[in-house]
Amino acid sequence: MAAAPIPPAASNANAIALGKSRGSNIVVSEYQLMVDNIHQLTIAQAPCQSQCMVDKKFEMRAAFSARLHKALDNAGVRAHGRGVDIHKNLKLHGVSRTPQAISKWLNGESIAEPESLDALCEWLQIRREWLEYGAGSAPDAELKSHPQAGASQMAPNKIPLIDWAGIAEFAGIGHVRAGWEGTWLCCPVQLGDRSFATIVEGDSMVSPAGGPTYPPGCTIFVDTALSAEPGDRVIALLPHGQGATFKEYVTDAGRYFLKPINSQYPLIDITGSVNLIGKVVGTYIPE
Repeated sequence: MAAAPIPPAASNANAIALGKSRGSNIVVSEYQLMVDNIHQLTIAQAPCQSQCMVDKKFEMRAAFSARLHKALDNAGVRAHGRGVDIHKNLKLHGVSRTPQAISKWLNGESIAEPESLDALCEWLQIRREWLEYGAGSAPDAELKSHPQAGASQMAPNKIPLIDWAGIAEFAGIGHVRAGWEGTWLCCPVQLGDRSFATIVEGDSMVSPAGGPTYPPGCTIFVDTALSAEPGDRVIALLPHGQGATFKEYVTDAGRYFLKPINSQYPLIDITGSVNLIGKVVGTYIPE
């Protein structure tokens, strides 16, 4: 059956409705008008949907940044210079990220990728699902259930005595673990929450010709929150599982070295895989 022709009056009405003058050769059906209207509505809605997606991603990044700062606060990480502390501790866990990438995490501009998330959670002793998605309880609840964990357990003017094998772990998390049963030492000056003491081993820092000397058995006090300058005595972590070392931080012709006071030991060239973890601020030599 042939379709009924469109009456001229209807054709002219449709043309007028679309802004066409009477007698126009363009004929548009009501069906075509409906399709055009739907198409226009769809186009009009697209920017709104795109904007909603952008807003959602912004909210996710901002929420991740807030959780990261909360975890850093609970771990006693200093507020000023956090990017440096994160960079240093990620390297201790085998992950290297640029300062720019870390800054974006802290400023809510991006979310850490899986490898960095794992390293952050191991360092800060938090669950990944909480840091990444906000699922589960916040880390402050975990600290309340384990009152010995975290920086808040530091007694005034007392710092933990850490053996050389435990220095890398302490530097990584910034505090002793829950249930730690080691020794606390009174310090003659007030140090930060991330400070520790250790007992010198070996004679690489013994001066054979007078001057400052650190014989085996003496106790040194280390503050990991202080930045080292050339001439300072430091604790550094060496690459390839060689552990920690106590040396003088020096520079020569634009290069940096770890220098033993005892000249019988060699200089250690500081490369990207050597981490300075703390500045020696004092010593105690028993009689």
